[in-house]
Amino acid sequence: MLTRMPYSTFGVHNILVQAQQRRVGWPHTPLRVLNKKRQHIRVNSALRILAQASFEQPAKTQADTQRCLDKAVGLINTADLLAPFDRATYTAALVMWQAIADIPPADRSELLDRLNARDIKRLWRLAGQRYQTSQQQLQLSVSSYDIWDDLPTELDQVTEFAGKAAVPISGMFNFQKAFFLHPKTDELYGRVQLQKGPLGNALYPLYYKASVTPSLIPATDELTDLQLDYQSPNNLGLQPEHTPKGWPQPKQPLYPFSGGLVDYCRLVAPGVLVGVGWKAPRPGRDVGRRFLHFILVRKYQ
Repeated sequence: MLTRMPYSTFGVHNILVQAQQRRVGWPHTPLRVLNKKRQHIRVNSALRILAQASFEQPAKTQADTQRCLDKAVGLINTADLLAPFDRATYTAALVMWQAIADIPPADRSELLDRLNARDIKRLWRLAGQRYQTSQQQLQLSVSSYDIWDDLPTELDQVTEFAGKAAVPISGMFNFQKAFFLHPKTDELYGRVQLQKGPLGNALYPLYYKASVTPSLIPATDELTDLQLDYQSPNNLGLQPEHTPKGWPQPKQPLYPFSGGLVDYCRLVAPGVLVGVGWKAPRPGRDVGRRFLHFILVRKYQ
């Protein structure tokens, strides 16, 4: 079992100040915490959010679950239209967190069917409000959430997320991301499963190295909680014997995932992340560009 280590030294407001003071280039990520061996990072007080752990709640009826889903989806759909009486004490990110946390974990995957491309992009913006929440608001919560509760902490464990991407040309497509620990270094890795059959898995195994730490998107200074870096197998430090049994051999990413790609993810609620893929800059041409937005919801067997 991984040893839990407190996430103690990073204040979000300090990150925001330093982000305004300097711009950073690719692929350096400022203020990165060194991922120590078997490190189990706990979200600190600056990242605590109002949450109601579903496993501590009494079992919900199907009607209760549907009401919770309707509430969460309704909040996401109309968040830009809401006019709270006191904007100083209202944070949409915290309200959405609590609404989604009320949904039983096994039923949260229904969000994938009920959110469209605009909702996913809106969710990215709304989740960013959490970083601007005052310490007083964050401390209203009597419980804390640990992102590692939704990630593998054992060497033989694989944690899966169902995903849905908002793609401008092709509409929406579904996929999966699976996380595992490197058997020699205990670092967090993962793989995208495009659900295109055996040939698709062979052509696009899409492995990445994950970093659980507050970080900025270099080109925009947007704050994030989790980064997934897609590189060649040699750069990843990943060999076939390091992956879970039966998985395809790591390969160089193919188009359109080639040329440098990092997924930046924000916590939305327990077991739910929203992210944006960011392509590396072309030499002498730009500072990188958004590739796509997506949502991830943890799968439960």
